[in-house]
Amino acid sequence: MFNFLFTISAATAALGAPLERLARRDMKSFVEDIAIHESCTPPQHRMIGQGLKEALEVAAFAKDYIATNGPSDPVFKLYFGEKKEAYPAAMGAYDVLLDSNKDGLLFRCDDPDGNCHQPGWRGHWRGDNATLETVICPASYTDRLYNAAFCMNGFVLAEDKPSTYWSIDLIHRLYHVIGDGAIAHYAESLGDVVQLARDNSTYSPVDTDAVQYFAAHVYALEVAQGGDACIGDIAGKANEVPSSKEDAPSASVPPASTSESSTTTPDPATSTGSVGGQAAGNDCHTHADGSVHCGAE
Repeated sequence: MFNFLFTISAATAALGAPLERLARRDMKSFVEDIAIHESCTPPQHRMIGQGLKEALEVAAFAKDYIATNGPSDPVFKLYFGEKKEAYPAAMGAYDVLLDSNKDGLLFRCDDPDGNCHQPGWRGHWRGDNATLETVICPASYTDRLYNAAFCMNGFVLAEDKPSTYWSIDLIHRLYHVIGDGAIAHYAESLGDVVQLARDNSTYSPVDTDAVQYFAAHVYALEVAQGGDACIGDIAGKANEVPSSKEDAPSASVPPASTSESSTTTPDPATSTGSVGGQAAGNDCHTHADGSVHCGAE
């Protein structure tokens, strides 16, 4: 008996030692909360903090909805397609937001790059100027709504920009600084999102717009209890003919790689808070390679 116990003890020690050394060497400190810069006033700090809290609330609900209803759910298939890989990939897209280390992430209000004066800019990722930093511009505080207002004032998801809501807007902004760029823009409009899921759904679970629209859709139905009136004809968007080629980038291929020579250009998101058929602006923003994206943001 003594020899047996000695053998087990020795084996455990032999296995445990390298694992302990690995943990001490490689484990980083884990930070759950996103820092808000001292340049933000107390009201701005509270508003950004509430928006971030609600963004994670919406992401968590979207993940729970997928886990509960599975990949056969019609809303899931509408945005993510029917490939078997879509289920774990879509779950992972929300895990990126919920469970990633937030160490170094920073939201600020002082506009160090001088972009907030431009019409329609409500915030931007700082790009190579500071890859983990996001600027929230003054217009966000007047134009964004919180989750309590979901589906109010005639909002229709098929017609209005989901970035009207702090939560959906910040989901987009967080993907610029979390996940190493794995969640990106493969669609340029709601119609493209639906077409992508139908025709080339490999990219749907990692498309920023698809992830945002799905989260907004299930939150509007199940939490806000907005019903079909709050959703509108999402599927019909795939059949709309854009007014010009410039308005209709292909949804069947991934985007071109980013040019390394121009990565200091920040990434603005320019939606408005108008809903209920009101003009919502072009809702476009410029990416680090100079390309313009018009979509959910």
